[in-house]
Amino acid sequence: MVINNPHRPPVLPVELSYQILEETWALPLSTTERRDLLVALPLVCTSFRWIANRLFLRDAHVVSPAYAAHFLSLLQQQRDRLASTHSDDNDDGPDASLALARRCRCQSITFHIYDPDSPPNLLRVRLPSSGSLAACNALETTLRALSRDAALAPALHCVALHYTGWSFTHELEHARLAYLPPHVRALELRFVTPPAFAQRLRHIYVRRYVLPMPGVRSLRIYGTCPAFVADVVRACPALESLETDDVRGVLELQPSLLSFVSPTAGDGTPVKSPVVSHGTKARSAVEWSGNVISAKYETRTRDWKRGRRGDAK
Repeated sequence: MVINNPHRPPVLPVELSYQILEETWALPLSTTERRDLLVALPLVCTSFRWIANRLFLRDAHVVSPAYAAHFLSLLQQQRDRLASTHSDDNDDGPDASLALARRCRCQSITFHIYDPDSPPNLLRVRLPSSGSLAACNALETTLRALSRDAALAPALHCVALHYTGWSFTHELEHARLAYLPPHVRALELRFVTPPAFAQRLRHIYVRRYVLPMPGVRSLRIYGTCPAFVADVVRACPALESLETDDVRGVLELQPSLLSFVSPTAGDGTPVKSPVVSHGTKARSAVEWSGNVISAKYETRTRDWKRGRRGDAK
């Protein structure tokens, strides 16, 4: 209920303000809008600053190299404060670490890698500017810190990498995903490139090896090509679900992924397997785990190697 006082203007309850800001923060905002909220919300009033700090840590958005450093410092402060409180409580029971993780706020991190000054031409898309490279360095620094010290964000379960004006064709060769914290269960890769170059980038992509990510169970990949999706999937032996914008293309390249993708394509039409499907989702997971290497998997691997040799020629 709004508090009415004749000597001061009406004030919204903190709970209602929190709900409003939480729903706003969850909207699909642009990078510029997200950055403006990061700057403006803490300056409105004490209540907004308290609410914003909680939201910014729970579902974090890293929009610049400078904010990446600030974000890490916030996580370190939270870790030290909670560790001190935990030490004072003298709670060494079996559920102590779980309780500590629940008190940590960071659950998801979205990294925005972009260069607003980059002109729309294919060369700059394939060869990012120094500003974009600085954002990538900040991304790698943050992921390395989270991997080395799990106490910084023990409740972290989702990491998203959003690239704007950036080619996916050379992304995997940088091995940035190798720094993904092992306790992350969901990974999202989203690339936005000028439409005039999107089809060209799909044709020039060369298959690459991705270091294993054994903890990832959910994948969301947009703005790339089926071969890129298949390369990332091969690195996720525990995969349970896959979401992408070219379901049919992925299934044509890798029919065994049928049990992992949504039963409908992006336009809502049912997706049918282009070939006869053998085995259940559980069997597919075993084949991908490496414990049982089926003849079908060996055939796919051999075909892929032949394709790479053909591309090299």
